[in-house]
This record gives sequence, structure tokens and C-alpha cells, in this order.
Amino acid sequence: MFDVVIAGGGPAGSAAAIALAGAGLKALIVDKALFPRNKACGEYVSAGAVEQLRTLGLESVLAPAAVPLVGIRLNGNGVRVELRFSKAGWALPRLQLDDELLRCAISRGATFLQARVEDVREEAPGSLLTVREPSGETRVLQARFVIGADGAQSVVARKCGLSVAPRGEQRFALGGHYGGLRDLDRFVEMFVEGSSYFAVNPFDAAHANIMVIVREKDLSARKNDVDQFIRERARALSGNAARFAGARLEGKRIAVGPLAHSTRGVTAGNVLLAGDAAGFIDPFTGQGVYLALRGGIAAARAVAAAVATPSSAPAAIENYASELSSEMRRRGKLARIVRTFTGSAALSKRVARNVERNPERVQILIDAIAGCGPVAPALAFGNLVRLVA
Repeated sequence: MFDVVIAGGGPAGSAAAIALAGAGLKALIVDKALFPRNKACGEYVSAGAVEQLRTLGLESVLAPAAVPLVGIRLNGNGVRVELRFSKAGWALPRLQLDDELLRCAISRGATFLQARVEDVREEAPGSLLTVREPSGETRVLQARFVIGADGAQSVVARKCGLSVAPRGEQRFALGGHYGGLRDLDRFVEMFVEGSSYFAVNPFDAAHANIMVIVREKDLSARKNDVDQFIRERARALSGNAARFAGARLEGKRIAVGPLAHSTRGVTAGNVLLAGDAAGFIDPFTGQGVYLALRGGIAAARAVAAAVATPSSAPAAIENYASELSSEMRRRGKLARIVRTFTGSAALSKRVARNVERNPERVQILIDAIAGCGPVAPALAFGNLVRLVA
């Protein structure tokens, strides 16, 4: 029997394994992919996520490959707003971030198994996982604790009865790495129109990760002309089409979706969910990597406490569920409110005016979204409401 099996080797799963190693526990990480591997993502690492990497001892290792980002520009609805970060974030390819996290986990004692998780069921004193290896062979793994960090399409969440079916019209992301761009600097740029937008995360003056978010009904129409769609959106929303006229895809185009995953809880018995498996936050505000790292570390601490004192295991798991659920509710609320005012021309213009008058107020919000600094949620939400007043 394994002490801990982690489904998923991305940031949440690898961060959990690293934190478990710090507590003297070894984990088995199961992932269907071999690393390094590309991941559909905006490749933005917030200042709060950088702080989480620091707690894992990886900031100095990853910093040479990262591009520091100083702020964000919002374009759309006839408005252009420039907001600076109080602490720099990073542009960092997931190919490097995920691979380095997994390498670190393995170097500290974790074991990696390439396999697809097909089933999870409770069986005292822990859980049984059925996995299928690339050869087609199935194996049954027994674990005292399971951390489900297998993404927004989480098998662990579904098999444990924690997934909630998505409602309403779904959105999808299309994009990849692009060259041939002009005049990029160290600002993330967001070009917004209603529920559709595209994000530019720069690696240098001519290269960036570009991800376009489209509604489900537009997916089939857009998936074959993403480059043209980017140029059209740039012309309509930025007023400077020349910057994107030469955009060319470098490497493989990435598509992912639907961009939704909700759960009715983040624990079930001795199973803990972390990262997108615990619930998907709108990617517009760039909180995904931060929540993955934070959730993975918190899940590991709960498991370590439960292993150290078995009689307190239920309390440790319950505390984790309460902590993570509360954090996700706050961050989900922030994301929804931000998307509300960026999706409205009238509200966007009002916010732009108020930002010019009181930049300190918006700084509190930027820091809250970035996950850095001691920010009281009530204060952050209050400032956000006052920005549109």
C-alpha cells in the first residue's frame, strides 16, 4: 500500500509531492503524459504563484527561464487601462514550469508512473485506484490517501461523485506560441469583447503566448482561422492592427475546453482534490497556477498531519476542505466581478475614469487577484464595487 497516490503531475500534483517530501513522506505520481509536455495555458505566473514556488525552493531555479512582467493592459469597449503589479509576475512556458516541478518532486523521493487513472473507489483503510499503462495493462493501486490533481476533466472528482455537470453555454481556448509580433513589452495584454477575448503573454518584443477564448458555438467556425481571428480582434479592439499583422504560429496550436469544472466538494473520505480538479476559475484573471500550487501544498500538509496523527485525520481533511473552498469562493467571486465590468462598455469606461482618479484603490485589487500581500477579502471586494460606483 502507498501512503499517498497523486493523480496528475502538473503544478498541483508536483507541488503536493514536494511538500509531502518535506514532511518525510513519499508519493506515487500517476499521469497519462510523459514530461516535458506542452499544456494549454496562458503561461502567466502571478506574483503570488512565484511566492509559492519560493516556498518549494524553486524560484531561483525557474527565474532564469522566466520573463518578468510588470503589469497588465486591458483593451476593449473603447477603453484602454494600464495597471501595474506591485510585485512582478512571470511569463514562463508550462513546458519548463511543469517539467521542473516534476523533476524536483522525483529528486526528493516521489515516484512517477505513466498511466491513465480509470477508477477510484473507497476501500478501508484507504482507496483503490485502477490505472491503465500505455501498454494497455491495468493495475490496481492501494493508497491510504489520494490527491486528485488531474485537471478540469478530473477522473478522480467524477469517480468520487464530486463533479457537477456544467451548465449554460461553454467556452473554449485556442492558441499557442506566436512570433512575428511587434512592440511587445513586459505587460500582459487583454483584448476584450463581451464573452470573447484574447490574451497576449509576451516572451520578448516579437514572441508571445496568445490564447483566444471563444464561445462553444463559435468554436467550429474559429478553429481553422485562429490567426485571422487574432488579427481581426486586434484591429477592432486595439486600434493598432500592425502589431499583430505578421503573427505566425510557432509549433503546435493548442485547443482546450470546455473552460468549466465545478464540484460539490473538494474531499471525499481520504481523497482530496487540488488545482483545477477542485474547481475551475475563469482564466481571465490568471489565478490558475497560483491556486494549483497553493492547493497542492495545502493538500500535502493535510495528508501529512493525518499520517502523523491518525486520530486527527478527519479534522485535518475537514480543515483542508474548509480552507480551499473558502479560497476558491473568494477568487471565483473576484473573477466574476472583474469579468462583469470588462464585458460591459459602460462599466469599463466608468472603471477607467475611477482608476485614473484613485490608482491606490485598484492596486489593492490587483494584489488580491495576484495572490500576494495580506489583503482582506472584504476590503478587496469593497474597492472593486467602489470602482464601478
